[in-house]
Amino acid sequence: MNEKDAKIAELEAQIAALKNAPPILVEAASREGRKLDLGCGLTPLDGHEGVDLFGDKAKHKVDLFKFPWPFESNSVEAINASHLLEHVPAREIEARDIVEGTSPEVAARFVGVDMLFAFMDECYRILKPDCWMQAIVPSGRSNRAFWDPTHRRFFMQETFLYFSADWRKANNLQHYNVRCNFGVEVIHSMPNEEGLRSAEVQAERFRTLWNVTVDWLAKLKKLPPI
Repeated sequence: MNEKDAKIAELEAQIAALKNAPPILVEAASREGRKLDLGCGLTPLDGHEGVDLFGDKAKHKVDLFKFPWPFESNSVEAINASHLLEHVPAREIEARDIVEGTSPEVAARFVGVDMLFAFMDECYRILKPDCWMQAIVPSGRSNRAFWDPTHRRFFMQETFLYFSADWRKANNLQHYNVRCNFGVEVIHSMPNEEGLRSAEVQAERFRTLWNVTVDWLAKLKKLPPI
């Protein structure tokens, strides 16, 4: 066997060995980024970093009613806010609500803005494009919305439309001091017995009666700014 044939034979043996060898598994880098559970309390949502001023399991000790928030713009893959928005103070932002050390230029964007609008603007700012925020609040047509004395906001299904720039424009509300632009989907939860009724009866009761809705479940997608 000449030298050329010997090299070919050696190469074929190496190829055969590779074919018979067990595969080498390489762990792919995770494409998932940061997910935040705002107002997580004692139980952050699985897979999310808790954000709360209280609660031992909150990774980020942040007062969400002071602005701006300490998260970079376009840095968050998903936001969860379960039974938090109804606690947002029902007033405009004052100087005392601005984080110490904030530049005058940034502070000026917040002072005088309705705090719920500022809250949603911050959610919009930190979310990555086309990512989602989930919000759960008590229905404003249920006792659940009013029995907690710390509730400051009351939501109807249509309330979430105010976070859509297209809807604000269609209703000549461009003067509202809010910047966010979310695509909005809202469904509702209801008492178990309501699910036993026909769709027609459910729709009529939903339209006319109290306490046939429990919570609003809103999904808000970050759309390009207008």
